[in-house]
Amino acid sequence: MNPPDGAPASAASPQPQDEASVQDVSARLRSLEVRFREFEKAFGPELVTDTALLGWTRDFETLVTLMEEGRANIAQLGPHAARVDNIRLNGRQAIAKLIQTTPWLTAETHGEMQAIVDRLPAYRQVGPYRFSSDWMSKCEPDWRRVLAPLMGRPEVRALEIGSYEGRSAIWLLENVLTHETSRMVCVDLFAAPYGQVFDENLAASGASQRVEKLVGLSGSALRRLPPEPTFDLIYIDGSHKAFDVLEDAVLSWRLLRPGGVMIFDDYEMAAHHVPSNKLDRPDIGIDAFLSAAATQSEVVLKAFQVIVRKKELTSQP
Repeated sequence: MNPPDGAPASAASPQPQDEASVQDVSARLRSLEVRFREFEKAFGPELVTDTALLGWTRDFETLVTLMEEGRANIAQLGPHAARVDNIRLNGRQAIAKLIQTTPWLTAETHGEMQAIVDRLPAYRQVGPYRFSSDWMSKCEPDWRRVLAPLMGRPEVRALEIGSYEGRSAIWLLENVLTHETSRMVCVDLFAAPYGQVFDENLAASGASQRVEKLVGLSGSALRRLPPEPTFDLIYIDGSHKAFDVLEDAVLSWRLLRPGGVMIFDDYEMAAHHVPSNKLDRPDIGIDAFLSAAATQSEVVLKAFQVIVRKKELTSQP
């Protein structure tokens, strides 16, 4: 997960839900993110004071409250910001990190910050599942369109790199890999606590017997798979570092069947976030892969996500 998605400097009175309010919320979110990055760069009691952190934390909670009450329009902020759950999760993680790494702050400051964390729910119940965020809903229309030929077919195989709490895996199991002979391989570190949440959600889906977990770094896990084209769908959403994304793509491309689909997440992430490092950008790795695989692939979609189809093999003259 990325650190906080944006931000406010103070609680302003609610505005009507129009384009101006969208721009205002976007500016507030960006301000909060920039301020958080400043805390990280100049970390110490001189800059990261009780007043500064309490102000940041209160501003964040105020903005989340406005969004949850529907008094701030966030529908046009981009795929990864357009869910209150996502913004709340990023801020919750940032505040918890600040509490753990600022021993010079007073107990009263830490206490108020912890109280705000406690007021921000860690998970939301969605049917039988629980998720801390929603990175999936914005993808559904494109996925339904592109993956329609695979829906319900027997023997469909999918590979997911980066499974987190299982939201995308469960969507695929419920909408694409619905035949009893379909199978899925999920690659992730499955670290606590999200690894346990993944297991709980997968068990609730009733499809755990059709899912194989490969635990570990994707660069190692992918090399353990037979180097044969056996997957119809590969979804890459693991590490966001450019080199790692490129490595995931190269290693998994050989596993994709001709005519199969590969989906990359977060291609436009840099346009919606302030990167903590210039190489923490999936688009650099994705563009490098697209250039290298240009003669073997067809770009189906290039937006926040990139979807490519592997060209069918042609006979040599």
